[in-house]
Amino acid sequence: MPAIKPSRIVSLDLARGFIVMMMAPVHAILLYSNISVQSTLIGQGFAFIAEWHGAQIFMLLMGISFSFSKDQTLESVFKKSVCLMVSAYALNTLKFVVPHFFGWLPHALLDLLQVDPGIHGYTQLFILGDILHFAAISLIILAIIFKFKNYEKIAFWLSVIICFVSPFIWDATSNNALINYSLQLAGGQPPRVFFPVLPWLIYPLLGLSIGKIIQQKESWLGFDSFWIPGFLLLVIGFVFKYFLQNPGFSSFYRTTPLDTIIHVGIVLVMLSFWHWISFYVKPNNLFKLFMYASRKITRIYIIQWILIFWLIPFTGYQQTGFIGSVFLIFLTSLVTLTASLFIDLAKSEKQPA
Repeated sequence: MPAIKPSRIVSLDLARGFIVMMMAPVHAILLYSNISVQSTLIGQGFAFIAEWHGAQIFMLLMGISFSFSKDQTLESVFKKSVCLMVSAYALNTLKFVVPHFFGWLPHALLDLLQVDPGIHGYTQLFILGDILHFAAISLIILAIIFKFKNYEKIAFWLSVIICFVSPFIWDATSNNALINYSLQLAGGQPPRVFFPVLPWLIYPLLGLSIGKIIQQKESWLGFDSFWIPGFLLLVIGFVFKYFLQNPGFSSFYRTTPLDTIIHVGIVLVMLSFWHWISFYVKPNNLFKLFMYASRKITRIYIIQWILIFWLIPFTGYQQTGFIGSVFLIFLTSLVTLTASLFIDLAKSEKQPA
């Protein structure tokens, strides 16, 4: 297939935009809906989107997008990383610390997050690791690897190593508070860290490798053929799980090597799916919405989390029935998108004519 030019790729924007638009519904169900609603077909459907390919496909697309950014310097990437890290702690403040200060966080949620009483509890909430922390760290790692001539090979083999070595590094600790916190970000688990670098770094690294491959002339891999290696990985993963008599699945945030292989397989299949959608379906308003969301991912992520947590005093924690859950899904999605559009409008008005 011919080399792909480094411009916006519709299928990537659609895939990323869809995941972005699913964030508010997924998180609304997680925090507002009672267990019976979460067990329904709709609840399980949103859970599948979030846990089986949602976050994973976003992180893989991070790596693919990075491979197309030829003009990025270590300095510019470092600035972006710092901005993401500052945003992460700012979000923790508005998402956790402020509601906790006003007594808005239910005891059940505080118990789930294992929040200690007093000032130590506020510190726990402030430094809690999430996807923005992961993205900030990953950007620096991608930038360093990107400087090597054969970065796609380095990224690929490093992702393989991480896949199999990560479980041996999880929950490493140190007596030094700063080192211990860094180790938690690297391989911790909820409620201290929700997206540890290990094993999640696998996805942007694979994306970096894939991005380089699909830009080459007569590449053996393309968006229309992602499903082939994806399907093979799914077969390999499930066959080994069968023979190893391991029918269950590991934690969403820290997957075992076999479960990671299965997740990567699903992500590759979904990339082909979005390619087919972009190829066979005519451009429409829904496409425009997804492409807008793809460009505003960080902003939308921040807005929807703040909104969802600040509504908890009115909705309760995991107490809403089916009808109420549907209403809150539409409400949080609509308000999040509207707030983002208002920010765009405010920015455009400040710009000189």
